[in-house]
Amino acid sequence: MGPPQRVLVSYSGVQSYLASPHWDTVRTALLAQLPLRNIHWKSANRTSLRPIQELNIALVPLESLRDEHTSQVPAALLEKPFLNIYIVTCDDSDLEGYKNTIKRQVKDLHTVVSAKKNEEWVILHVVRPDARLPSGNFFQLKGSVLDKLKSDFNSDKRDRCVQLSWASGYTNPDVWAEFLTKLKDGILSSFDAAITQREEEVKRSENQRQMPGWNFCTYFILKESLAEASFYQVLKERNLLWFGALIIPAPNDDSAPLLAISKKPYRDLILSNTISAFDLRIYLLARQCEILASMGRLTEVGNKTAAFLGAFGRWLREVEDSLPQYFLESWTYCSALSVVDQCDSWSTNAELQGPKLNAFNASKGELVELARTQLDLIGVQVGHLPVRPHFCNAAEPPSSGAFAADKSLSSQELMNALGNREKFYETYVGIMSCTIDMYTKAGRRKFALNLHGSLVALDVHCGRLAEVLAPLPRRRSHLAHYTPHH
Repeated sequence: MGPPQRVLVSYSGVQSYLASPHWDTVRTALLAQLPLRNIHWKSANRTSLRPIQELNIALVPLESLRDEHTSQVPAALLEKPFLNIYIVTCDDSDLEGYKNTIKRQVKDLHTVVSAKKNEEWVILHVVRPDARLPSGNFFQLKGSVLDKLKSDFNSDKRDRCVQLSWASGYTNPDVWAEFLTKLKDGILSSFDAAITQREEEVKRSENQRQMPGWNFCTYFILKESLAEASFYQVLKERNLLWFGALIIPAPNDDSAPLLAISKKPYRDLILSNTISAFDLRIYLLARQCEILASMGRLTEVGNKTAAFLGAFGRWLREVEDSLPQYFLESWTYCSALSVVDQCDSWSTNAELQGPKLNAFNASKGELVELARTQLDLIGVQVGHLPVRPHFCNAAEPPSSGAFAADKSLSSQELMNALGNREKFYETYVGIMSCTIDMYTKAGRRKFALNLHGSLVALDVHCGRLAEVLAPLPRRRSHLAHYTPHH
């Protein structure tokens, strides 16, 4: 998986200060307070409180961001800042400087930021500890710069101005407490407004589905942008609502060849705006792999599809209750093996020798091993395999237990294996032998030896101790083939 996306927060101020060593120390100290932690979000449209444990922040100069532009393709929610910080630096008592210069500078920024949709702002007044006026000073009748900032720019009930008393060498994190609170509040307010607006856009697009010219791609991007707002993925049940029926596969999808573009009229489905997210993602993958194969990059095909099966499989895991029992395992199993067959077909026209051939066989071995893992999951659940090492992979997420009882798998091979223990073992041994063969050809002898140990464990589980012990010389000879040479 790639690195987590971050929420953009921009900053701006007088350039002479932003280029100074003092700002460097302030910025470094601020970054040390990130990511934001223990955030609690409550949408204006919902009553439940949602916890966000950590929120990654990218602190960037305002001038480094590109201007907004009109486009028919909706922008992702995380492409623009949720909060803009304007940094003011002057003594708290410098009312004359505030009146003559600073007020106009802040007002200019306020005008720019206020014109942007769903972007909040905070004014950060940085002062030296010895230049901060004591609160409640009876003789300070004219107020302070912070007071002026609040009275001039807090146009609604929210206080967007905060003072930071800072000097080089400060290490006490408490000095950041008020600012971090305002940072959280501003981001959540902006985020809530952006989500509400995007949900309204999705709803409006859904209502226009029967109208001429309705664009599925725009609709899909709108849906996807909601679900892929990274720090919002803690609300998984809402992600599923956003995608709705778009992600639900059709009957027979669990056993269809993954990279076969001809298995469905994909282009017609796209042109008629009726393609599902499931089919669209698979179609794009198949076309990419077709191009990679034409370039002779078959190892990349194997690696890419293995990553896709893992990543998209996690999405399918979230909608298990609308799928047949063991759909995900069947889809992953059949898809992985079909990719191996497709790669073998493409390899007849490719020049694969030496390291390239080893890498190609290794990528196929990983796909076949992925198929074996699905047999482990199914075998343990139906009681064909024990819950022990070699068969129980703790890294795999557990099944939710819920499934669509009125639907069934289309893979006849797996259906036979589910209902017949001997058929299951026959399939399992065949897959294991294929994986060992691929790894052996790739030069991965340790991998092959470890898998051979799983075959021995299967014999022990089945009570075939005679087969484990009797042909010991032959078995040792076979094992020596996979043992690394020293």
